[in-house]
Amino acid sequence: MDFMKTIQERRSIRRFRSSPVDPELVFTLLREAQQLYSSGEAAAFRCVYAGTPDSRERLAACMLEPMVKNRLVKWLPEKVRDFGRKRVTDIPGHLAVIAVTGPDRRESDLNYAAVCGIMQNFQLVAWQRRLGVLWDTEPMIQSKELFDLFQMKPEERLVGIFHLGFFDKMPKARARTRAEKKWTVLSGGGG
Repeated sequence: MDFMKTIQERRSIRRFRSSPVDPELVFTLLREAQQLYSSGEAAAFRCVYAGTPDSRERLAACMLEPMVKNRLVKWLPEKVRDFGRKRVTDIPGHLAVIAVTGPDRRESDLNYAAVCGIMQNFQLVAWQRRLGVLWDTEPMIQSKELFDLFQMKPEERLVGIFHLGFFDKMPKARARTRAEKKWTVLSGGGG
């Protein structure tokens, strides 16, 4: 695998073909991504896959429920709410990634970082198979309704949801911030 090329080419995909995403492929990619993550310890996480029309409907309902309960959103036309629901249900697959929290903040942060590393690897191995991924961390996915749907326990944390599907057209690359712009050297000095 030419990682440098894959990293440079990979894009977030927002428009997917309607063809289904086989759960076996998703599982295989997840296993590959986990094997690529070289850490001394195994990351503690689990995933929930929604790839059938029924499961995507249930996911959409739970994702939109907090918005529906919001007083201001209630005034939005039904068409707008239907657009949001259709946007979720039209995407062929959704993979929720749930990390286990540790007994203290340090353990939780280490595991969360490891799970994020595996998720990044997943995007890269998926890209090689022309499976597009959009990593969703929007506030609307941090809802009681979704936590209940995923049967999350108090010691778990939703890291994000991958929206998955095959794609025809690769989006153009956006300008990237040069590394030098994010670089600071801490110098010695007095008090």
